[in-house]
Amino acid sequence: MSRKNEHQGRPVGIKEKAFKRTQAPYSLWIVNFINRRGSLIKRKLSKTSEFKKVFAEGRRIEGKNLIIFTLKSDYNFNRPGIIVKKETGKAVARNKIKRRLREAFRVINKKMSPGYDIIVLAKNDIRKSDYFEICHDLESLFYKGKLLL
Repeated sequence: MSRKNEHQGRPVGIKEKAFKRTQAPYSLWIVNFINRRGSLIKRKLSKTSEFKKVFAEGRRIEGKNLIIFTLKSDYNFNRPGIIVKKETGKAVARNKIKRRLREAFRVINKKMSPGYDIIVLAKNDIRKSDYFEICHDLESLFYKGKLLL
């Protein structure tokens, strides 16, 4: 092998310093907050007790592909919880549906009145629906529940 084609190894000299961020990275729409007591508040429903409370005390609104449960909360933002049952399909299909529902909620949330805990429960027929049908169905349910501004 000729000398000019062989591996040259590491560069000689001092490395350039790594790029320093001016601001810490953050999530696109699920941003955490710290309340007065110092505990973390997530912008989504995550605890079983939160889901049970919304199921027990919340209002149920049923649509073609979705069922939503809504309950007024103390926060000044909406907290979604998304449920896709195992009967809907395998993990890949369920995750695709969850991604579509999260994106639809993110888009519609700008037009909604704040301060609600919302559970979105997907029916089995949702597999046949595309993103625009899901978005339309979710928006019509929020309109029916008088959550849109």
